[in-house]
Amino acid sequence: MFGTKLNSDVIGVCTISLDRRRLVRGRGRQEVHRYEQCCKSSNVVYAVFCERCRAYVYVGETGDTLFQRHLLNMSRIRTRHADPVAAHFYTDVHSVADFRVMGLEKLHGSEDFRPKMEHLWKWKLLTYRPYGINTQE
Repeated sequence: MFGTKLNSDVIGVCTISLDRRRLVRGRGRQEVHRYEQCCKSSNVVYAVFCERCRAYVYVGETGDTLFQRHLLNMSRIRTRHADPVAAHFYTDVHSVADFRVMGLEKLHGSEDFRPKMEHLWKWKLLTYRPYGINTQE
C-alpha cells in the first residue's frame, strides 16, 4: 500500500505505515521517495490516495501538521461537506475507509514555495481533472 492511515492512540502521538522508498507516479513510473515525514511534520505537500480507485486523487499543501490536515479531511468526509475531496469519499460506493494520506515533501523556508511544489506534485501524480480531483487554477 502506498497511502497511509494516521492513527492516534494518544492525542498528539501517531504512527504512519508508509513505504517511503517508492512512490508510483502517473503512467506507472516509480521514483525514489526521498523525504521523511510523520504526522507531526508541518509545512508539507501531501497526497490523498483512494484505496477503491487505487490511485492518487488529490495533492494539497498545508502549513499545519499532516495530522491536523488529516483530521480536517476526516471530519469533512464524515459530515458530508461540499469539499471535492470529501465528496469523493462519500459518493459512488466510496467510504472513509478508502481514504489514505501521504506526506510528499516537507518544505523549509518561505511559505510562497509550497504552492509551487504542490503544482509540481499535482503534475507528477496526475491528480488534475479528469484523472483526479485537483483543478487547474
